[in-house]
Amino acid sequence: MDETFPSLGSVPVGLGPEGLALDPERRHGFVACARSNSLVVFHLDTREVIREIPVAREPIGLAYDPRTRRAFTTDARSDMVSAVDTERLEVIRQIPVQHYPAGAGIYEERRKLYVGNTADGTVSVIDIDSLEVIATVPAALAAGSIAADPKRDRVYCVNFGDASVTVIDGESNQAIDKIAVDYAPCKIAIDSERGLAYVANSLVSTVSVIDLEKRKVVRTVPVERAPVGMALSGSGDRIYAANRGTGRVSVIDRESGREWGRVRVGQAPGDLAVDPTTNTVYVSDAATSTVSIFQDRLTGKPRTLPKDERHPLVGKPLPDFALPDMVDGRERTSGEWRGKNYILNFFASW
Repeated sequence: MDETFPSLGSVPVGLGPEGLALDPERRHGFVACARSNSLVVFHLDTREVIREIPVAREPIGLAYDPRTRRAFTTDARSDMVSAVDTERLEVIRQIPVQHYPAGAGIYEERRKLYVGNTADGTVSVIDIDSLEVIATVPAALAAGSIAADPKRDRVYCVNFGDASVTVIDGESNQAIDKIAVDYAPCKIAIDSERGLAYVANSLVSTVSVIDLEKRKVVRTVPVERAPVGMALSGSGDRIYAANRGTGRVSVIDRESGREWGRVRVGQAPGDLAVDPTTNTVYVSDAATSTVSIFQDRLTGKPRTLPKDERHPLVGKPLPDFALPDMVDGRERTSGEWRGKNYILNFFASW
């Protein structure tokens, strides 16, 4: 057993769990299960499922408002947000938004829920108390994960297809800036007190560290393959990145920006949530339909640090290659599309 990051087991939930949120006070956890179209409520201590609540199709993102004790799922294939009363354990309203909502974040101080609409590249702003859409903000291609910075009255939306973060003014609901990050950003976490944001960039396996005052990347941290989840420890001195490509969570020291540990959590980890009262980390795992749980007992810099096991070509330009055209058989080279946007489809027959 790993004494530094001991496993505390897992909770079997619905199919394809993605977005995670916790209510440490009530000892409840919430997970959006994309393939079973449900929100699963479980107990943090007993690790037992309390209720599986049907929502609309393909819930991906999840946000929780402790004041009203409402959970919000972004139901991507229904273009809806489901508002769930977690005391009554039922959906109380489904709110129409724009196309394929996949990310959500709450700005509690302004009583607003922000929803990243991936297909439209926009952000829907919802009044948490009235449950009405009050604004739609232009973002960029494949808008997704969202986090708020109350100290600067800003909201940040990562744009998966644009390698950027849109900055939104919290009062006016206007986009005021855009910050370039690495390719395919999936999740953002904000340390408002320290003025930093952390962005998991899945395609190049890095975490971008953003100075929120300067609005620019000040450090890039290499991690394992395909980080898609991001969370801060309760004290803010650690960052956790869920690496979908390796089934492990990178534990990163905030000060040095160095990986201090890697924790095996499953096969395809997605989102993370941290219980600050116990230093316990919860990780959704889409491949096993579980929420994995481990505790962070690291008290200082470890004696040995993880090695960088990434392939040397990660993050580098695509090498030249040639393949026969499936239509007419003539040879086509990658150089024909250099400087243009295109999609490579690696098809497997299984």
